[in-house]
Amino acid sequence: MKKYIYIVFSFLLALVVFGIYSEPNNDKIASQPQASSPQSILVSIYKDVQWGANVQKHWTILTTDINNVSNAANNSDYAELAACTQYTINHTEKAIEENDQYKVSPQLQEAQKEWRMALQDYNSAGKFLFQVTNETKSVNERFVNFKHAATLSNSGTSHLKRMSESLKINLPLNLNSTF
Repeated sequence: MKKYIYIVFSFLLALVVFGIYSEPNNDKIASQPQASSPQSILVSIYKDVQWGANVQKHWTILTTDINNVSNAANNSDYAELAACTQYTINHTEKAIEENDQYKVSPQLQEAQKEWRMALQDYNSAGKFLFQVTNETKSVNERFVNFKHAATLSNSGTSHLKRMSESLKINLPLNLNSTF
C-alpha cells in the first residue's frame, strides 16, 4: 500500500514540477508576468509533499481503524466495535483538522477536497456505526440478561424440585421455567 502512495505522490510531484516549467501555449498567458519565482515554486512543492505525508500518516491510521472495526464486527464483539468506531471518529476528526491547515498547489486542491470529503464520510460512517453499535450492544445486553434470567429461573425450578423431594412433599411445579 505504501508503494502505491509513493508512486501517486511522485506522479503528483512530477505533474506539479512539469506543469510549472512547461511552456504556455497561449500568447495571452505568455505575455502575463510570471509571479512564481523558483523559491515560491519550491515552497509550493514542499507544502504539497508535506500534505502528502500527512495524508499517508492518516491513511495508515484509518486503515488500521477500518480493519479493527471489521474484525470486531465479524466477531460480534460489540464493546470492541464501539471502541474501534470511536477511534475512527477521533482519528478522522484529527485528520480533517490537520488537512484544513494545508494550502496546497492548485494541482492538488481537487485531491485535497476529495480527501477531506472521504474523511468526512468515514467520520459520519463511524458516528452512525457507533450509534448502531450502542443500540446493538444494548439489545445484546438485554438478550444476555434474558438468557441469564432464564438460566436462573430454571435453576430456581430445579432447587424447588429438590426441596420438594427432600421434604417429601408434592409441590405443584407446573411453572413455566422460561420468561
